[in-house]
Amino acid sequence: MSEGSLSYSLEVSYPRVIPRSEHTLSRKDVWPEALKVIRRIGKFGYTAYLVGGGVRDLLLGKKPKDFDVVTDATPEEVRRLFNNSRIIGKRFRLVQVYFRGGRIVEVSTFRREPNIQELEGIEDPYSLNNLYGSPYQDVLRRDFTINALFYDPKNFTIIDYVGGWEDLHRGVIRAIGDPKERFAEDPVRMTRALEFASRLGFSLHPSVEEAIKDGGWRITQASSERLREEIMGILLSGASGHAMDLISRLGLVSHLFPRTQEIMVPHMDEVVSLLIKADGSLRRDSLWAPAQFLALLLLPWLKSLCPFSSKLTMGETMETIAQAVVMVKSDLLLSAHLSHSIRELLLALWKVALGPKARGAVRFVEKEHFRAAMDLFRVESLVYREDRVFLKQWRERGSRKRKPFYRNKPRGSQR
Repeated sequence: MSEGSLSYSLEVSYPRVIPRSEHTLSRKDVWPEALKVIRRIGKFGYTAYLVGGGVRDLLLGKKPKDFDVVTDATPEEVRRLFNNSRIIGKRFRLVQVYFRGGRIVEVSTFRREPNIQELEGIEDPYSLNNLYGSPYQDVLRRDFTINALFYDPKNFTIIDYVGGWEDLHRGVIRAIGDPKERFAEDPVRMTRALEFASRLGFSLHPSVEEAIKDGGWRITQASSERLREEIMGILLSGASGHAMDLISRLGLVSHLFPRTQEIMVPHMDEVVSLLIKADGSLRRDSLWAPAQFLALLLLPWLKSLCPFSSKLTMGETMETIAQAVVMVKSDLLLSAHLSHSIRELLLALWKVALGPKARGAVRFVEKEHFRAAMDLFRVESLVYREDRVFLKQWRERGSRKRKPFYRNKPRGSQR
């Protein structure tokens, strides 16, 4: 898509108000808890809208995982309106309103950028993130245009200050303001852009793509904890294969996986293919899903050194697996439990290849990770078709009829 095709009509004046007749968003699709929060805030004279991913997903015909509310009431004022709430956050103060059934509605206050005087006299750096402003000022602080649409349930209108309505319909991920400046403010926005593009099937605006290519090194300035959360979010997004392809194409692999890149990059095509198959095959809500998807990042390199048909001992294979897991554990600061799960699943693939008649197969079947390993092997066999023969052995084992139970008669009953 060319830069010219992404230009916007100068006839559009912002804010643009999209009436009910021009969109499909309905209040019946919104959590009643979120609507209750908005109604109560409005009852006391404040303005409140739905904002963010909930609005975006509903307009795309998807089911949001949660709903966020934004208002001109301060966190303290919102807290006084709801007994079932609390103020959280130091960097960004907001209110969480709790409801029966486990649903939580987060309420933030319209924020603005600090002025020069405020920057010069700053004592607490966190206070700069909690300067309150207007809806328009709040929008300018957000990351991408498609996440900056407000929905006013009182009159069923969508309010657009930055062209998010057009970008949503054109399928474009575009930053609010200069993407180089926005990514410098928060480098994690780069991985979010890739996740949105992959999960929603959108394209990156040329300016966003260029900013990621030029400033990808900034991602190392983000905390390891945030990067781990972002990477795991990408892997479990349902579009990990396409996201990894973008990560590779835009040169972020070396920044996100500084050690693991040595074994991932030479086999990136296989890694992407495996992730694409896993996106459509594995249960992403499974307890084993994080370990399964991380294992796929390492599997092509492991297979190149330890083919299933090789005569390597299980101990030698285990040493190679441990070497790879150490790399990804170091890059993402994985917990000992998750690292152990990755090792167990990878080693289990070689046990599957040995077949159901191998020594220890009976004990292997009884392991809690056996089913997860079999699911992972099925994904592997979708890419490496020659390995389907190993699965066939296990299917034949499962289809065999058991011999009827037989008990010898006691000796005393024999005549």
